Amino acid sequence: MRVVDIDAELLRQSAAAALHAAEQTRVHIEAEIVGRVPELLQTLTAEGPYAYTILPEVRPDGSVKLPILTTREGIREAYQFIRGASDLLSSEPLVEIRGTWYSFREDVARGRPKGSDTVGEHQTIGLFPVSTGKGITGELVWVRVPRAALGRAAQPADATTNELALRLQLLAQHDRYLAALRAADVEAILEVMNDGVQAAVRDYVNDTGTLISLDGKQAHRAFYQSFFEKYETHAVELLYRVVQEWYVFAELRLTARRRHGAGGGDTVAFHTAEFFVPAHDGRFIARVGHGTDPARSISLR
Repeated sequence: MRVVDIDAELLRQSAAAALHAAEQTRVHIEAEIVGRVPELLQTLTAEGPYAYTILPEVRPDGSVKLPILTTREGIREAYQFIRGASDLLSSEPLVEIRGTWYSFREDVARGRPKGSDTVGEHQTIGLFPVSTGKGITGELVWVRVPRAALGRAAQPADATTNELALRLQLLAQHDRYLAALRAADVEAILEVMNDGVQAAVRDYVNDTGTLISLDGKQAHRAFYQSFFEKYETHAVELLYRVVQEWYVFAELRLTARRRHGAGGGDTVAFHTAEFFVPAHDGRFIARVGHGTDPARSISLR
């Protein structure tokens, strides 16, 4: 009797890809714990472009900055600074998604300042894209910050602190984002973004293969207008999603037709994996992620 009728070769290939992504991430995190920069750099793919946001900043006024790194030298300098200032002692996953081209983790990380015996503990989320070969192509991280500290305006007096209510609020907010993306509605996309929204995401407009920084709503408006001018979106399909009170993570599959330029008229598909961090008003203030190369799609459903 056939009960779960799925292609065995498809299962084997998807499992192999997920295990590969998880292994590259494990090797990298273990190198972080050892803390020697040359060994850390060996956990990267041999060639870039790379996609790193390992030094996110939350300013005293609640605004956010997401510096991006795309070169090996820039990543080397960042690791020298981070591992020169602190030791990572452990990083244990509370949530772990092993995608076919990335791994995503929500971790409890324990560390201490260099030369100190005081051990601190904090929650982090990290996205680690990979290629088919050895090494990670990126490390995109965020350290948990209280919602009340994110966003410039004062926190509303009636803001709820109920964890389940906050998670449901973020679920609804992300659903609105997906609906706006499917409708190619730029203004509706902007409605779910905080006025100080920052992004570090793959640049599908200029096809650079690495990250682009988007600073504020106007930059997001220009990006999405250019994206929808380039692509006629046919499908935005949700594959994975994690909703916590302090972030949303999702992998999407987008199918679209190139409107013009090289490959004009072709239908392509690509996946994105991104996490969204809410400000005190529930709107997203940080959006961080990466995506696969656009590939010609065989057919549309």
